[in-house]
Amino acid sequence: MTSNIIDKTENDIARHWGTQTAKLHHHLDESGLFTDENLASLIENIPQSVSPINTMAAKGHELSSWSYCDRTGLSGLEVLEAIKRGRLWINMQKLEEADPRFDELLNNIYQELAREIPGFIPFRKSLGLLISSPNAQVFYHADVPGQSLWQIRGQKRIYLYPPTAPFLNAPELENIIRGVTEEEISYDPSFDEHAEIYDIEPGDMLHWELNGPHRVENADCLNISLTTEHWTPVIRRHFGMNYGNGILRQEFGWAPSSRAISGPAFWAKAALAVAWRTIGLQQKTAFQRVMRYRVDPNATDGITPLNAAPAE
Repeated sequence: MTSNIIDKTENDIARHWGTQTAKLHHHLDESGLFTDENLASLIENIPQSVSPINTMAAKGHELSSWSYCDRTGLSGLEVLEAIKRGRLWINMQKLEEADPRFDELLNNIYQELAREIPGFIPFRKSLGLLISSPNAQVFYHADVPGQSLWQIRGQKRIYLYPPTAPFLNAPELENIIRGVTEEEISYDPSFDEHAEIYDIEPGDMLHWELNGPHRVENADCLNISLTTEHWTPVIRRHFGMNYGNGILRQEFGWAPSSRAISGPAFWAKAALAVAWRTIGLQQKTAFQRVMRYRVDPNATDGITPLNAAPAE
C-alpha cells in the first residue's frame, strides 16, 4: 500500500465537500486487509447484532424481499461461500472496535481528509464493510450520518438522488432518524431521470450529500466495499431537528413547517429529542429485526427458510 490512502484532491472537492458528490481515488484495495481469510476472520469476530445479513430480490423494488438471515454457528468462510453463490449482503459495522488495524485505518483516512478539506474534523466516525453477492442490489434508501463508500473488490453502479422532495420526504427521513424504520424510503422509477449515476471499481470512492437517497446494483462479481460514517456539529443539528420534528408529527399530530437548525424553535426540538431518548421512549417505537432465513453455503441461492432442514 502506498504511503497515502487518498490521491491528491482538487480544490473544488474541498469547496463543495458535503454539498455535492465527490469522487476520489484511493489505494485501500492495495492494503492486503481484504483477503478472503481476513474477511472471514472479521465475520467471525463481529456479532450478528452489528453485522446483519440481508437478502433481497434480484430485480424491482420489492421491499418484502428485504429479509434478515441468521448465521449462527457458521464459519466466516462458510458465510463468504454463501454470499458468493447467493444474493446476499452483510453489513459489518464498527470495524474499528473489532480489529486495531481498522482503528488505525479509520484514523488515517480522516487525517488525510482533514488535510485535504480544511475545517473537516468530525467528532465521531466509524468504519463499516459491505460484502455483497454478484448481481445483488441494495434498495433505494437513505443514511443518517455523513457517508462515503470506498470500493475494494468488484464493480457496481450507484444511483444518487437529491436529498429533497419528492426523492426524500420529511416524514420518512424522520422515521429513519428516530429508528421507527430502518433505511427504506419510497421509490418511483421516474426518480432515475434525476439521478447521478456512477460506475465504480476498486480504487474509487464516493461521498454524497447528507441523507442523499441512493441505490446500488452489483455487477456479476463479488463486491467488497468499505464505508465510512461521520458526525459533525452541523450533522448533529440536522439529526436533532429531524428527530424533534418526527416526535411532533408522529406522537402529537402536529406537522412542523420549519427545518431550521438554529434559533429558539430548533433548540426546543433538540431538547425534546434528548428528553425522549433519555427516558427510553425511543425503544417503544423502534423497529425490530426479524430473521426469516438461515445462511446456507450448500443451498443454491445461499439461504434456506428459517427452521427448514439444511440443504444436502
